[in-house]
Order: sequence, then C-alpha cells, then structure tokens
Amino acid sequence: MEGKVNLEPGIADILIRSRQTLLEILEDRGYDTTPYRNIAPDQLVTLATGHPRALDIVANKRDDANAPCERAFVVYSLQQSLRLRLATFTRDIFSELTGTANEVRRDDDIIVIVNEPYNEAFDKASLQMWQQQKVRMVFFHIKQVVVNLSRHVLVPPHRKMTVEEGKAVMERLHVTQKSQLPLIKHHDIQARIMGLVPGDLVEILRPSPTAGEAVVYRMCTA
Repeated sequence: MEGKVNLEPGIADILIRSRQTLLEILEDRGYDTTPYRNIAPDQLVTLATGHPRALDIVANKRDDANAPCERAFVVYSLQQSLRLRLATFTRDIFSELTGTANEVRRDDDIIVIVNEPYNEAFDKASLQMWQQQKVRMVFFHIKQVVVNLSRHVLVPPHRKMTVEEGKAVMERLHVTQKSQLPLIKHHDIQARIMGLVPGDLVEILRPSPTAGEAVVYRMCTA
C-alpha cells in the first residue's frame, strides 16, 4: 500500500496550475469536468498530501461531444519510481469489474501524470498499450501541463477529425491511403494533448500570407 505523498518544494504551485490545464484538455477531448471546477487550490494541496489517488479525475463523455471513450480517467502518480515499474503499473492499474466508478477500466481514455524525469519509456508504453490492447493511455510530466500548449497563441488550432470527415477529405484530395498525408508522431506533445492514436487524422489551421488561413491534414503515426 502506498503511503501519503510528500510534496517537493514548489510542487504545490505546479500542481495547482497544471490542474486547470488538465481540465481544459479533458473538455477539449469532449468530457464533462463540471464536478472538478470548484475545487479550491488549498483543497488540491490537501488532497495531494493525503491518499496518493485522491487527486484522480473521472470525467464522463458529454452528450454533445465526439469523445473517443465514455469516460476519461486522470491518474496521478507523483512518486519517483514509476518508470522502473511501468510493466507492473500498466498491468495492475485496471479494475476488471464492469461499471466500477472510481477505478480505471480498459475502455477509459487514460492520462497518467508523473513527477519524475520524463523518458521515452513512457511513450513506448503508451504505444504498446494501444497496439497490443487498444487501450488509450498517455503520460505527462506534471510540468508539461502547467501551460496548455494547445491554446497558446503561437500554436495553430488542431482538431481531431471524425472517421466520416477523414473519409471525405481523403476523397476530396484523391488520397487512397492515410499514410500519404503528412504525419504527426503519437508522442508529439500536441498528439498527446489531443489523445491521438495511430491512424487518427487531424485538421490544422495555419496562418497563410496569401490565403489568410491554410488547412493542413496530418495522420497520427507510431
């Protein structure tokens, strides 16, 4: 059993600022974060120093959204040893009980927050979970989500396309294979923010000196 979390100096501020970004990421993916909107900063710190899973977020799909799963689950793992036990973590994190409300399921849209040096092992684990089990799981160092890069003024708007939209675009561009489109790696920060998996198509709106705005399409790849 894991004990209480001891917050490092300065981590409380990072925790509070990153929480807002996580809620925005979930909203942009199509999940309802209303139950978590009114948690005060001091309450977050109290939660963080209590049970290690007290900070977790469970957000259901909005009725008006095109979220990839029925719910999203944000798991906080702020201890320092996750990378060395990734295989065990990705095996034991799930509840096999159907309908479990507060435990992670394999059909959830999963975000894992860590507080240790970020390593490509996390990206490899994420890709492996999708390729082998069709589980959507991405990892972020908590400092990577202090600022929501997807909403930064210098980042062009990215939007995940539906299957129907993708088919229509490919037909219009006379593209027979998704791989003929420019690529975006699954471990790209923008891909992780959007929760992309290999094969997903993205619409990007870029400023153009001639057209005002240029539309670019990319396919997520391993």
